[in-house]
Amino acid sequence: MGLLGVESYIESKRIVEELSKYGFKARNERKISVKTKRGLITFTVFDIMGFTEGYANILSRRFNCAALEGGEHLILGEASAKLWEEAVKIVWPDGESEIISILIHDGFLDAIIPTENVIGITGRVFIRGFSFKIPISGEDMDKIISMGKDAIEKIEKIINMYSMYRILSSDAISKILEMERKREEVKEEIDYETGFVVVLKDGKISTIPISTYIAGLIKDNKMDKAKNIINKAPEEIKKDIISFLEEEIEINRTVGDKNYAKKIAEFLKEFKKHN
Repeated sequence: MGLLGVESYIESKRIVEELSKYGFKARNERKISVKTKRGLITFTVFDIMGFTEGYANILSRRFNCAALEGGEHLILGEASAKLWEEAVKIVWPDGESEIISILIHDGFLDAIIPTENVIGITGRVFIRGFSFKIPISGEDMDKIISMGKDAIEKIEKIINMYSMYRILSSDAISKILEMERKREEVKEEIDYETGFVVVLKDGKISTIPISTYIAGLIKDNKMDKAKNIINKAPEEIKKDIISFLEEEIEINRTVGDKNYAKKIAEFLKEFKKHN
């Protein structure tokens, strides 16, 4: 499938009539803007069956404006290498021309990605037999996230390669940032029977003694959370925690962090007052 068009101020009917003179049936009319060495130019373009090489020259002279052609003769790179670019040729009435890449075909990531040189062309990414438009909408991002880890990782690879703002809509960016935020959240489970806190972070599980965990909460000024955990603990665990904290006070008063020691002491004083 080829592509032919002229600057958008030319009436579409005139363009179609001109193309028909050369035996072309113009299909799928649309507007695209291309960044050229003479600035951003908006074209009315049509899909064309057949060879388009040389016709931008003809159209440019006929309408006395910039004209555009695209087709197999403007493939940059080898399609067999799984990574190639699709370009268009811009021709001006004075005979000057320019070849500009507008689409990247990435067979490794199953994606067709508009370059920064073009506005108005939709790309595609293919995941598990489904096709999603680029930039990806918020609704499509929800579908991709629901498809699981492999689908999400494919989008992340594409983003890393071609930038978030070229691949995702603003809604999709919000959804993937929210997903990242949730992924970074730390999930904790207090196991009073074993005396440990089970921590799930970034897909990794670790365990911390409850006493050490409580001390860390106090250090981070999370007093209410620390009190809640101690209050729910069985008496034996509660005594162990308080004993540990008292030891922490003595150690930090002499060879450690005196401010931390003071913070623990104030916490225990307040805790005992309410228990």
